[in-house]
Amino acid sequence: MNDLADDIKKDENIEENEEIEDIEDSDEEVIDAEIVEDENEEISANDNEYIEKYQRLMADFANYKQREEKAKADFKKFASSSLVEKLLPVLDNFDRALKDKDNEDPFVKGVIMTRDELIKTLKNEGLEEIASDGEKFDHNLHHAVMTEESETVEEDYVIETFQKGYKLNGRILRPAMVKVSK
Repeated sequence: MNDLADDIKKDENIEENEEIEDIEDSDEEVIDAEIVEDENEEISANDNEYIEKYQRLMADFANYKQREEKAKADFKKFASSSLVEKLLPVLDNFDRALKDKDNEDPFVKGVIMTRDELIKTLKNEGLEEIASDGEKFDHNLHHAVMTEESETVEEDYVIETFQKGYKLNGRILRPAMVKVSK
């Protein structure tokens, strides 16, 4: 009988040991699952970090590309500005030569046609004249070289233009030199 009791006790001990091992195994599984979750969170956080860096890099590249396209367009737009600036005195000389001449003289007509052709070519490049006579004085567009009291013209209006001003594609090449009323 003792053997039987001993066998039962052994079986109970074995069952208890198996239960303890099962509990220990399940605890290890829980611990392993937590470690895997922590690692997944770290990997996920790293993935998010890399994704964010990639998105920033793509945005930076898109901005760079836009800046370069704008710079290239500006270069094309204003590449001729140096040549146009050098031709402005020629245009001024045409205007001075034609100021008080007879428009019926064949020579004067030829000079007028040449001047008009030059102006047409420059306008195709984006040149535009700055309006000045009778306009309100704007220090961004006009360069006042004289002031004069006038009863017929309101204060801060242009009375006379000494030298025409020009813009190239919206950018001021040369302000108009004017006389302003005070």
